[in-house]
Amino acid sequence: MINLKEFNENKLNKLFRENFRIIAPSYIKLLSEWMNSSYETFHDIDKYRIILYLINKDFEQYIKTNKVESYDNFFLYDKSLELDRINIIEISKSLNIPKESTRRKIIDLEKIGVLQKTGKKIYIDRSAYRLVQPKNTLKNLSVLLVKISEIFENKKLTNKSFNIDEMSTLIKDNFSYCWYYFYKFIFTLTTRWKIQLGDLETYSVGMVIVCHSINASDAPSKSEGKNLDFVEWNKNFLKNKDIGVNTMSISEITHIPRPTVVRKLTYLLKNDYIVVNKKKQFSINMQGKALNDTLKLQQQNFLSLSYLISKIFEQIDTN
Repeated sequence: MINLKEFNENKLNKLFRENFRIIAPSYIKLLSEWMNSSYETFHDIDKYRIILYLINKDFEQYIKTNKVESYDNFFLYDKSLELDRINIIEISKSLNIPKESTRRKIIDLEKIGVLQKTGKKIYIDRSAYRLVQPKNTLKNLSVLLVKISEIFENKKLTNKSFNIDEMSTLIKDNFSYCWYYFYKFIFTLTTRWKIQLGDLETYSVGMVIVCHSINASDAPSKSEGKNLDFVEWNKNFLKNKDIGVNTMSISEITHIPRPTVVRKLTYLLKNDYIVVNKKKQFSINMQGKALNDTLKLQQQNFLSLSYLISKIFEQIDTN
């Protein structure tokens, strides 16, 4: 189906960077909407990441035993997941959350019932699985993978094209495998941005501004027919200061309270990540001192994305 034997993540990364114009809209939408839903669930992105980290321990067991659970079976399963233990130090280091903050957030998750203790045993309640069921994320990831499969087809790496329903079915059939690596990608990406920005709510606010710039910009029509790579895309698609999104819209999209959004925007403005126009609309700053650091971080994350894509296509190719 897909001939990727000679393509490791480094070669895939080069291929994707050279075709970033094709990938960018669905890639940015995937990340932005994931961030929005992660805050909406617990009003705390790090609590959401902790639950996912614990669930991914379950997926890890499937990987170790070479078993694959489908999406439908996994979410129809009607028992709580028993954990051997919760290693606070491991979670703290893996997700870049201070140890005491990790401890407090786990206690909060116990209070709302998604984590439960019975004697010395700890369980993830099935309500947690319903809260993190990735319906929208699965659709967005499928759209991205279809775009990537089109690149593969153009490069003659495959002789088959996919539609979104076909890709979604392939992921659902291989859900525990695909989602294990998707969560690993998300943990790596969010940890990098948390180190860069200090917290993930700030990143969530910034992603809405990036996503709005892509949707509102007329740059694609001006660049029709051009194969814009990663760097050129950043220069062409995110530089129009007349295009922006206001504070209230950002709050509504991210589900973050307006006063908190104001604080995050103030930080992003102060550190040259964004600019504001006369209409009090915010857009990405493509000339600020933070640009080089941001581009380096994006490049690292894109390499991590390439690894994720390589693992998914390796898996779905075996079926």
